[in-house]
Amino acid sequence: MKRKQILAAVTAFVAIVAMGVNILPVEAKVNTESTVTQEMCNSTYWNSMSANNGNILMDAGLIDAYNAKALKTKECNMFDLTAMDRSFNATELKGAVANAILSEMPQKPIFVNSVPVDTALYYNAVSQLVLATGWDGVISPKYALAVSQTEIKSIPVVDYIGYSQTDSDDEIILSSLKVNEPFVIKQWANVNNHVFYYGYSNNVSGWVLADDLAICDTKAEWLNMWQTKTNGKDFIVVTTDYFTLSESHYAPATSGVKLTMGTTLKLVPDKDIPRNIAMRGTWNNYVVYLPTRDANGRFVKQMALVAQNKDVNVGYLPLTSANVVDLSFKYLGDTYGWGGMLDSVDCSALVRNVYKCFGLEMPRNTSWQKEVPGTCFDVGEYDNASKTSIIAACIPGTALYLPGHTMIYLGTVNGVPYVISAMGSASDSTGAFDVVSQNSVTVTPLTVRRRNGATWLESVNGIVIPWNR
Repeated sequence: MKRKQILAAVTAFVAIVAMGVNILPVEAKVNTESTVTQEMCNSTYWNSMSANNGNILMDAGLIDAYNAKALKTKECNMFDLTAMDRSFNATELKGAVANAILSEMPQKPIFVNSVPVDTALYYNAVSQLVLATGWDGVISPKYALAVSQTEIKSIPVVDYIGYSQTDSDDEIILSSLKVNEPFVIKQWANVNNHVFYYGYSNNVSGWVLADDLAICDTKAEWLNMWQTKTNGKDFIVVTTDYFTLSESHYAPATSGVKLTMGTTLKLVPDKDIPRNIAMRGTWNNYVVYLPTRDANGRFVKQMALVAQNKDVNVGYLPLTSANVVDLSFKYLGDTYGWGGMLDSVDCSALVRNVYKCFGLEMPRNTSWQKEVPGTCFDVGEYDNASKTSIIAACIPGTALYLPGHTMIYLGTVNGVPYVISAMGSASDSTGAFDVVSQNSVTVTPLTVRRRNGATWLESVNGIVIPWNR
């Protein structure tokens, strides 16, 4: 642009300002449910409503007692992985899991990668491949660690299985594993050139892609990587939805690894920290141990750097109402991920991951989470007014339940309880009845409506209070 043109443009702009013409920036606005204000989309709004939200709800001793109680309760369907050291008949187990694939086969058409297939033919083929591979004879379990965020599935396939061409849920996903989360392996299968391991996490049994697991040489090294004390300070816990480790040409096994909320990683003792890690110094970084796998799938312990700016805490956070609410909002707007698909969370996983940051272990499913003795208050038979009164008396951060869904209570405004949850679909609480698939973590009042027309408030049937004592 020539000098005269520049001067003319500047002069014109000055003239516009002198005339008092306002040049306004575009206002950024986020869509919400009709009764949810922008202020409500921040944990500070809710935490400012309570004067005692910094009180410790459970100390380390109470959390340990709760975890022990949940682990011993059959209805919670949790597993004590540390006790799974007995040898077993692998041939019998292989037959059992192959039969389970058939017995749990959907009694409806399925779509594999959006293509309709014959359900019986597909499941029978998978079952036969399980029988044709795997271990035989009497063997001992193998102890593994997840080296990446991964899914636990009901059958060993990489395919996406839905009940319609556009099903948003991969129906065979049961749960997920975080990085460094333990898994006990008891069988394997090669299905369509993909190797899977069958075994147990602490809350579900199923199949995990072998490439996402590293097998330890001994139980001792396995335990040393992931076992933590509730009041310990020798590890960090991830306290945001997720972040990734820095990319590195010199440490490809730890480069860009995704860490999700509730992930725990042991800190490297000061005396063992080297001058450099993967061509980087260690200033302003946490130095942690990360599980990686070699070419044969064996566990390799590596050091990695977690930048000081990342949302982590040394040791578990204090279990307070304010902390529960703060952590819940770290997921706000994230996609809904059934069973952990899409590297995200569904409703029960959100509650599990938030509570895990305090060292508190929750069962996997909504129905199982309500089974920990002495924690669930049944409100299914109460009327709306009574439910509202009972919920309003709850501490923010309390988990509320309705059939197939769980939410974290935030507070009550103008007589209406509000929650945050990873939700599928609902109709706005006002206006015409119009159910919309949200598939996101959202803030909503309990007056939003389900597909059957009932409000969430009408459907709430349980309030789980782990700190009830």
